[in-house]
Amino acid sequence: MLSSANHRKLIILVFFMMLIFGITGNLRGQIGPLLQQDYQINHSKLGFVLGCISIGGIIANFLSGVLIQIFNLKKVLIAGILLSIIGFIWLNYISQYYLLIIVILTIGIGLGVLNISINTLASEVFTKNKGKMNNRLHLFFGIGGVITPFYANAILGFGFEWEMIYTFSIILVSAILIFTIFSKFPEKEKAGVKQEEKKDISFRGVLKDARVGIFALMFLANGGGELGVVTWLILYLKEIQGRTEIEAGFYFSLFFILFSTGRFLASIIVERIGYLRLVFISAIGSLISVLLGILGPDSFAIFFAISGLFIATHFPTMQATMFEIFDNNLPTIIGLTMTTGSIGAILLGNLFIGFFNDLFGIKVGYGIVLLYFLLLAGLIIYLNTRYLDKESRGVVTT
Repeated sequence: MLSSANHRKLIILVFFMMLIFGITGNLRGQIGPLLQQDYQINHSKLGFVLGCISIGGIIANFLSGVLIQIFNLKKVLIAGILLSIIGFIWLNYISQYYLLIIVILTIGIGLGVLNISINTLASEVFTKNKGKMNNRLHLFFGIGGVITPFYANAILGFGFEWEMIYTFSIILVSAILIFTIFSKFPEKEKAGVKQEEKKDISFRGVLKDARVGIFALMFLANGGGELGVVTWLILYLKEIQGRTEIEAGFYFSLFFILFSTGRFLASIIVERIGYLRLVFISAIGSLISVLLGILGPDSFAIFFAISGLFIATHFPTMQATMFEIFDNNLPTIIGLTMTTGSIGAILLGNLFIGFFNDLFGIKVGYGIVLLYFLLLAGLIIYLNTRYLDKESRGVVTT
């Protein structure tokens, strides 16, 4: 049993970790154009190397849960931080594209372990008002995204190379490391063999539920849409609209300011509007905002930032919907949907858009995200009309 003082300490830690994860996890959008110029690679190769961050996250999703059961959360979190630090340092000593892939993958795994650790620790320390606290927690990811371009541009402004953006991040993650070492984490009993066997059976069982498959596709589409908008935004603004680094950084920051605002507003209105209805409205709002940004004059770039207001509501509200609908095997379902979301980020948000950028130009490639938001809206309609009973509809749509 944790003391009240230690409990408060862990709450501070989990919010601090989410803030740092928001900063480091969104650096890909800042370093993309600089990395491309440094390594002289095309958009497809850029999309692949940036996608390795998400691949690392998938690897972390598969391994971290088991490792936490074997070694405990604190040890796994420390290992993830150390792995991130190794990647941050290693980045300064390579010059070949294929080594870059390995290093970025290493960083992705480290940050993925950090992400899983944040959610695991939050589930332990948020003992009251979990919905309210979890929404506040995700706000800190958005705040980190707002800080990201200022942080990156400050380092570049001092004349450092782009790799040093990650090198200086060692200071940030080391603060988490020190905080973690001197904190007492809640302990859980290790899972026995029978429990693991039951977990395997339940995993096969959830795949038989059509609703789980639809949710998996929803997270797939959302992963592609959200990461696609964020990852390629600065490149689009610089190459299509001729924006400077500072101007592009402004819209990037504004996106995350509105992203954070969207999550705050969602926590207030979601119970009145309904979970799936809010996601549907937000998906259409995201589609319209990005469409206006692409088809309108350069001054309409503001709509790219406005899309963050809508995109922000998707992930946490879809998770809340699952909490209401599914009574059994929820941890397995959450793991499955997080994995498909990461796959969506890699394939749809990075590789596919990078491929279409090279094939048809950045303007067409960036517009692919419109299809992802349209798919998300369609899946919501399909789920609501075909697979939800009247009681479930009352919880999530009215």
